[in-house]
Amino acid sequence: MASKPDYYSVLGVKRGADAATLKKAFRALAVKYHPDKNPAPEAEERFKLINEAYAMLSDPQRRAAYDRFGHTEPGGGPFTGGTAPPSDLRDIFGGDLFEELFGAFFRRSPARHGRDISTTLKLSLNEIASGATKTVTVERSAPCATCVGEGTQTKSQPCETCKGGGQVRVQRGYVSLVQVCPDCKGEGRTGAEPCPHCKGRGARDERVTLTVQAPKGVEAGHKLRLDGEGEPGRRGGQAGDLYVHIEVEAHPFFEREGVDLHAEVPITFPQACLGAQIEVPTLEGKVLLKVPAGAQSGKRLRLRGKGLPRAQGGTGDLFVRLIIETPQRLTARQRALLEEFEAISQGKEEAQPQRRGFLDKLKEFFD
Repeated sequence: MASKPDYYSVLGVKRGADAATLKKAFRALAVKYHPDKNPAPEAEERFKLINEAYAMLSDPQRRAAYDRFGHTEPGGGPFTGGTAPPSDLRDIFGGDLFEELFGAFFRRSPARHGRDISTTLKLSLNEIASGATKTVTVERSAPCATCVGEGTQTKSQPCETCKGGGQVRVQRGYVSLVQVCPDCKGEGRTGAEPCPHCKGRGARDERVTLTVQAPKGVEAGHKLRLDGEGEPGRRGGQAGDLYVHIEVEAHPFFEREGVDLHAEVPITFPQACLGAQIEVPTLEGKVLLKVPAGAQSGKRLRLRGKGLPRAQGGTGDLFVRLIIETPQRLTARQRALLEEFEAISQGKEEAQPQRRGFLDKLKEFFD
């Protein structure tokens, strides 16, 4: 009997791979080798082996035993990878792709899992900093009150073609594929008249408002899942989930970079030369920031702990970029003082290292 291949090699990961790496590798391979997507004769067996390998390595206890004993249990019997739980697979693939790839492994009745739905939620930086309880309004289906989600008004009979399973196995060359039953269209039952109120859908449209808990530090593009708040299942099937996609509102002062915030603050020429205490905004209110004497335009100053919270604890920083603003209109007195300042600054480039460096390079270039 041929020995089984190493499960880590099956998934193409190193032995020390973490859970996220395992999930990523498993998802890519499962999509690649699904028999309905890959007509190669060996695709179906490869697909089953990939699922078996992930089932073993995604379970910490079973993985530890496999790392120690390989494909042989301590008592001498063979280790079998089994199949990953449907709930885990739905987390990895999402409801719709899970049904497409793994429905044949788990369907044993006409029950159908409801479709997942999605919406967006915009959060301000202040809400991200403190966490927020928000509401979203979505349109979805609810079970028809007349037929209670059955979609029929008379009793049906198990489909003779698929024996109530809703699927049939067909042979394509060397590959055996599972497809939706052509007679009952996957329902598993035939002969019933459609419900007149929902036209056989088993559902009606509704508009609902749901509460969403947005955690501290959540980032744009993150998805929050509300279990069971998607489309209803059919014939006793579990409802789908609602995925809330996070968007971040633009802020008048701050740009976000991970847990750090960045802001530009204008200062005057005298403040840059002499140093100053200036007020700058933070998410918690205004604070004083010391500008060192001789500050150059573009200089960045850091306010520790004034950014956004980290998921693992702690807080990011706020970086303030100083912009020296040039007055657009001068009084006669201001102009006179600046002209005097310019006159007495001639020949004293040692106090202006950037200007002195530029003049030195300019001289070398033209000499």
